[in-house]
Amino acid sequence: MLKIHLPNLKEKNETNAVQEEETEQVEFPMELFQLMQARDNLELEDRGIIFINSIITKATLDRAYKRLLSLHFNPNFTETIQILVNSPGGYTDAGWAFIDIMEFVKNPIRTVAIGEIASMATSIFIAGDERIMSPNSVAMIHEFSTGTTGNYSELVASRKAEDIEYQKDLDHLLRHSRYTTQAQITTNLLKETDNWLTPHEMKLHGLCDQITEARKRPKKTKKKAVRKKTK
Repeated sequence: MLKIHLPNLKEKNETNAVQEEETEQVEFPMELFQLMQARDNLELEDRGIIFINSIITKATLDRAYKRLLSLHFNPNFTETIQILVNSPGGYTDAGWAFIDIMEFVKNPIRTVAIGEIASMATSIFIAGDERIMSPNSVAMIHEFSTGTTGNYSELVASRKAEDIEYQKDLDHLLRHSRYTTQAQITTNLLKETDNWLTPHEMKLHGLCDQITEARKRPKKTKKKAVRKKTK
């Protein structure tokens, strides 16, 4: 249960007009909150809008997996699917599975970066057919991290898995950037340290197609103070 506070105003007494604010604890059913949230998400997803806004795991992407496939198999949905990404990254196996589904669906996919896209989230973003970044968003690319324990044979086997993972990163960046060689990728993108990139830098590397612009608003004019003359 989620507990919230609502104000409850009571008169001090019948003759005193001064009121004091007291707080009353009211329980708000978490089930109702989740139902309202699910309804809002469903309305957006029916329009082909999907959010990735948490750490990437199989569990957090489960709904997005299913929604992509649902839109793919819906003969009446022919619009572009939009995926809004705001994530610090996460598990690579979950991310690559999502990218495979993105490349499987028949609909074109527009990915939109808002906030922060890092690590695996950047890999998902650049896999879109049309890639858009908001002006205040930021991206990060780096080598994957892992930790392995075991005997010698297990470590050798693990090294092969890590080499496969590294090669997937290289191939993915080669496919979706403007670069044509692995040397260019390691020099400009996949560095040994975290490589933070602005939207303009992402566009320069060929990893972003468009940067959104804030809508123009009329400038507020300041009214000049007028002094009244007195005799």
